[in-house]
Amino acid sequence: MEPIGKRILRRDFIRAAAFAPLAGFVGIFHPASASSPPSTPSDAEKTILFLSDTQAPLFLETLILSQNRNEEARQKILELILNEPDPAAVFHLGDTVARASEEGDWKPIDDFIARLKARGIPVYAAMGNHEYMVTSKEGAAGFKKRFPEFPKSWYSVRILPVAFIVLNSNFGELSREAQAEQKKFYTEQLAALENDPEVKGIVVCDHHPPYTNSKIISSSVEVDREFVPLFLKSRKARLFLSGHSHAAEHFIREGKHFLVLGGGGGLLHPLYIGSEARYEDLFILRTQRRWFHYLRLQVNADGWKATFRMLRQDLASWVDIDSFAGSWDLPAAAAPIKTKF
Repeated sequence: MEPIGKRILRRDFIRAAAFAPLAGFVGIFHPASASSPPSTPSDAEKTILFLSDTQAPLFLETLILSQNRNEEARQKILELILNEPDPAAVFHLGDTVARASEEGDWKPIDDFIARLKARGIPVYAAMGNHEYMVTSKEGAAGFKKRFPEFPKSWYSVRILPVAFIVLNSNFGELSREAQAEQKKFYTEQLAALENDPEVKGIVVCDHHPPYTNSKIISSSVEVDREFVPLFLKSRKARLFLSGHSHAAEHFIREGKHFLVLGGGGGLLHPLYIGSEARYEDLFILRTQRRWFHYLRLQVNADGWKATFRMLRQDLASWVDIDSFAGSWDLPAAAAPIKTKF
């Protein structure tokens, strides 16, 4: 079988060419809309926000990777999200804190969650590997304390017209019985959502990416084997969102989008780029490191638009660095198309 890296589809590079003179360094981007507040979507549209890997650096990590004012960057990302006008929900894709068993590590995230919930904005989360630190039992308990809404670490949320399926990709922490239970849930949820006329599209979320060019972590073979085939088979599924790789990455397979958005404040990962890249990365920057960021997903009855909102290197302002859209009615094997927003 042809390797997955060679089966990743190529996107139209017209917009990349337009940005080519700027792609070497985030800090030199023209401010454009970055100094003005984001526009408020109409009643027919909803904005859902995604972030990941907001953990503070651990000492051992700093021996391998350089620091970039990480905790300050995290706070900037959290403040940007808090200043968003009425998002329908916020999803965290794991590694919320460095050690989930340590109460002190949670303070910035506790404050963040409390401020969102005070505005009536729900916050959902996937479990990352740091959610099992320092011990699995205590770490999971720390996570459950903050996100008690669901009895299992896999669940689905409907924010019409879209359904979001959140999965636990920590296979080493799950018993065989738990893995089988999650797979059954995932299979049944996709089938039910396919037959629900109110649901126009499906977004699958987990922590570990099936594909990444990170030099620090590997692509998850288990996710590629257990989660991706059903996602590709689903007629309504459009986006697969992950973290874990502390970078912004964008891959397309069989007309569907796989996004990595691990730029919430953890130590930035260098990427294999150019001829060294394992997979064709369509993210507009071609740099080895991608700066701190989160993802904005706008949805309506016709389609969706995804935008990476990225801090500049001085951490003083932000820029919408990459944006692309699609239609819920788009056949799975077709190329992405633009929708009206």
